[in-house]
Amino acid sequence: MPPLLPLAALALLAAAPALGQGTIRNDRFWTDTAGTPVYSQGGGILKVGTRYYWYGVKYEEAVAYARDPATPHPNPHFAAVTVYSSDDLVTWRYEGDAIKAGATGERFPRDAWFGRLGVAYHAATRRYVLVSQYGGKDTGPGIVFATSKSPAGPFTFARHQPVIANVSTPTSGDQTLFVDDDGKPYLVFGSGGSRRDLYVAPLRPDYLGIEPATRIYTAPGAGREGNAMFKHRGLYYFCSSDLHGWNASRSYCMHADRITGPYSPDRLLEGTAADFSHVSQNGFFIPVHGSTGTTIVYAGDRWSDFAGNGPGYNVWVPLSFDGRTPRFYSLSEWHLDAKRGTWGVGANNNYALNPGFEADRVTQTQLAGWQVSWTSIRDNSPIVNLRDGRTGRWALTLPHAAPSMATATQDVTLPDGDYTLRLWIRSSGGQKVARVFAVGHGGAEVAQTLSGRIDEWRQITLPTIPVRTGRVQIGVYSEGRDNQWLRIDDVSLTRNR
Repeated sequence: MPPLLPLAALALLAAAPALGQGTIRNDRFWTDTAGTPVYSQGGGILKVGTRYYWYGVKYEEAVAYARDPATPHPNPHFAAVTVYSSDDLVTWRYEGDAIKAGATGERFPRDAWFGRLGVAYHAATRRYVLVSQYGGKDTGPGIVFATSKSPAGPFTFARHQPVIANVSTPTSGDQTLFVDDDGKPYLVFGSGGSRRDLYVAPLRPDYLGIEPATRIYTAPGAGREGNAMFKHRGLYYFCSSDLHGWNASRSYCMHADRITGPYSPDRLLEGTAADFSHVSQNGFFIPVHGSTGTTIVYAGDRWSDFAGNGPGYNVWVPLSFDGRTPRFYSLSEWHLDAKRGTWGVGANNNYALNPGFEADRVTQTQLAGWQVSWTSIRDNSPIVNLRDGRTGRWALTLPHAAPSMATATQDVTLPDGDYTLRLWIRSSGGQKVARVFAVGHGGAEVAQTLSGRIDEWRQITLPTIPVRTGRVQIGVYSEGRDNQWLRIDDVSLTRNR
């Protein structure tokens, strides 16, 4: 397991993948071995022997979103619980649908809520037990249990539990299923409604019910979502996200020696603030135990087009640890060796954070991961992200009314080497100055001046940026007036090969 390192020190991990490694590429729609999009959200993974089984929900709107991410689909309809399997956590084979909407005499209708699920194996009955949130007209909200003789399903309805004891609301808010080292499963969740109280509750002996819960923490503010747990070096880590609805968020973690606590103070998961967990919401965690180490994988969700926060549904990245403190690595490409339990940075990784400006979720004057400065006579706080993205919904815009100067920059820490900066531009033209630049890398400024009106998105490239200081500042500058503007989207900073 790599130690906690500044990103510049990851140069040693950025080599070509070794034999046995697979490459995980975020910021796109994943496909299975048949070339079909992987539809799996709000789920979890169970390892059976040497094979991993990935369970998640397919929503009807996800299919249309994969075909055309520009089309909004704000209301989810349950289609199925999907099952995929893999030996390496990279190449996934579609095993079928564990549960289909309308199955078992309309037991699970398409307009019911079904999600936030996991599967555990009950050794005594030799049954796989699926545990999920479920709320339909026939039952009302609660927890549903379904069983199967095979990890690939199909699963059949067993029972529905409408209330969990010792909880401030009748049932759970966001939840995941955590299976301890001894095989005992627990529901990890927050309260419904306010979402402030966080709980752990064991499953009853037959796994077909939730026992009384233990409250482990009351979160500040509006509360928490995306509640999930992993265990590392004997410690339990309870992690969750801000309460942002179907949106990207920073993540928080606390740890304890016992699953019911007491837990350490709740702290920001380092590495998740600059781009809101690589534009995702906390989903679940995958412990990858190998022959030479263990890697904890953060599995985040991008909720179809419910939030419009970037292409693809899934974001998986590695964690590292400094003692008991985890760190999140926001990577667009990385290698995972599941057999060895090790990872490395991909050769095509994009080192720019929040490159598509999708993390921020709403119109505002400052953007996650970027520093925006403005000098003007009248307009001191212009809106700088607009719904006019080349991909996704958002783009950064530097508008001018009165004569003004605007700069948007990002300070990037990265291994020494030669890099290429690419970004897409639109412009009103007419500015006194409009330019793209890279500075602070140990050499002369690398820049390109823009001229004329650019009506359609055009890619601008700075091909050779010699980084010799372990850092670089990338940015755009515009000086204009009279409703002139400069707009950018889809920034990439990649190492030359």
